[in-house]
Amino acid sequence: MAIKYDEYLLLEIFNSEPIIIDKEAEIYKYKMQDSLGLEIAFSFSVYDQYVTIRLDNKQLQNPLYDIEIQDVEEIRVENVKLLIIKQQNKEPAIEIKVKPNFMINLCI
Repeated sequence: MAIKYDEYLLLEIFNSEPIIIDKEAEIYKYKMQDSLGLEIAFSFSVYDQYVTIRLDNKQLQNPLYDIEIQDVEEIRVENVKLLIIKQQNKEPAIEIKVKPNFMINLCI
């Protein structure tokens, strides 16, 4: 299986093309910075079905948040939110809101 996602909606929410980590394996990374200096890095492997989310601030040595989610079925974009859908329950495991500021909500 592979992660279902809409590359155009991801382009729209991040306002940039992804960084291609591995074109053949389809591993992509998106980055975005907010007005407070926080940076979110969102990467995923289409075929290995994992997503990583990292929230950083340049003034801090360690990330504020760093997680990897396995067995992801779908990355859904709804307005200003990314929803990470796991295979088990078909419900969002994590919601990431990108505007006006970053917010990460665990739905488990």
